[in-house]
Amino acid sequence: MSSNPIRLQYLFDRYVNNVCSPDELEEFWLLMGELSENDVVTEEIKRLWVSKRRSRYSSEDVDWDGLFEEMIRKGKSLEINYEKVGRRKVGWIRVAAAACILAAAGTGGLMYLNSRKTSETRIQAGIINDLMPGKKGAILTLDNGRQVILDSAGDGVIAKQDGASIELSKGRLTYRKEKDVTVAALNTMTTPVGRKYQLTLSDGTKVWLNAASSISYPSTFSGARRVVSITGEAYFEVAANANKPFVVNANSMTIEVLGTNFNINAYSDEDVIKTTLLSGSVRVRKGSDGQLLSPGQQARLGKDDKFRVADNMDMDLVMAWKNDEFYFSDADLPTVMRQLSRWYDLEVVYEPGAPLNKHFEGEIPMNTMISQVLSVLEKNDVHFHLQGKKLTVLP
Repeated sequence: MSSNPIRLQYLFDRYVNNVCSPDELEEFWLLMGELSENDVVTEEIKRLWVSKRRSRYSSEDVDWDGLFEEMIRKGKSLEINYEKVGRRKVGWIRVAAAACILAAAGTGGLMYLNSRKTSETRIQAGIINDLMPGKKGAILTLDNGRQVILDSAGDGVIAKQDGASIELSKGRLTYRKEKDVTVAALNTMTTPVGRKYQLTLSDGTKVWLNAASSISYPSTFSGARRVVSITGEAYFEVAANANKPFVVNANSMTIEVLGTNFNINAYSDEDVIKTTLLSGSVRVRKGSDGQLLSPGQQARLGKDDKFRVADNMDMDLVMAWKNDEFYFSDADLPTVMRQLSRWYDLEVVYEPGAPLNKHFEGEIPMNTMISQVLSVLEKNDVHFHLQGKKLTVLP
């Protein structure tokens, strides 16, 4: 059996929908090469492959079973860069390895459990109902107060504002500058709990918003600086402009850049505001206090208003949310629950004696049903009761 059944199912779903990145594609072939004959995971993956291919190409007489076997042989024959994907290969979901659960995908998914065991697991976890994972979506509030629900809006030009047109295409919002203006309209994009979204500003800067976050920005940038404000978490790929610095205000922290890639985590329920630099250079400030970051560093502003800088950050950990994954590295239970509450729209309460000091290590795809996530966590002696959207952590 593949050592990473959950990861393989996730990559399989991306592969058949032609959305794998180059690294994911390499990892997919690696895991395909690990499949064994007459294995339950192999049979389930094969069944889904044949089902999806036949439904998409119903008029073609193709030996899909034979093609699947050829895919396994290809995976076994490829020379894979194990150093690049080695961390995922040997430790992708250590917290879930014993759970024997395959994450649900958009077409119904699959589980490496028979129906009787599935029922027992859900009863054990105290799950009265199940919850779908979050999805792509946001609310756009224009300068005049008009709101557009981007989840349901069709592609095309949504509005024209001072100096820019606002266009929606394939789940992404883009501002296209049409002319220079002295004063631009101020817009706000908000992602409710259980939603994420991508935005391209009028200067070409790309922004990804995590769940329960917001960004306020002008329709076009005028003046000497490009200034935006965020709450929650956002990842930026800033368009370079040496003559017009890009400034992000996040609660009490200010980040100044010229052109770079960085992530900001500034949720109000977190104890620390974190700015992590992936490339380029940024200066983070709190009043007169400041720090200049180099790639791989993370500035942390605590409640004492003091900066602390951490080196050699794990970028897979920082960028997991953008890559549609939960990634826990020595994360305590409240940290895990805060992430789950934002994505599944949960109210989390703790009964006296709940194991708050329990720590977790591993990754779970964000397209997973909440019942499966809780079943994974229960393998670490944490127990829950879920009714409606209220999740109670039991002693």
